[in-house]
Amino acid sequence: MTLEKCKSGEKIRVKDIKEKNLNARLLSLGLCKGDDCTIENIANGNVLLKTLETKIVISDNLAEKIEIEVLK
Repeated sequence: MTLEKCKSGEKIRVKDIKEKNLNARLLSLGLCKGDDCTIENIANGNVLLKTLETKIVISDNLAEKIEIEVLK
């Protein structure tokens, strides 16, 4: 499942990041494979993620490239 198909309030785990360049950029923001986070909001073509340390806004284009697993 990709990040763009989630709903607000869901807890997710990042399984894979398909693009190597995107992986490095997200790592510099504090998000990497295996991290658990919560989807705060999805609006206006952006996804707001809350991790332990920070909140990150990701566009829909980049959200297509992030494979996730929904946690219960």
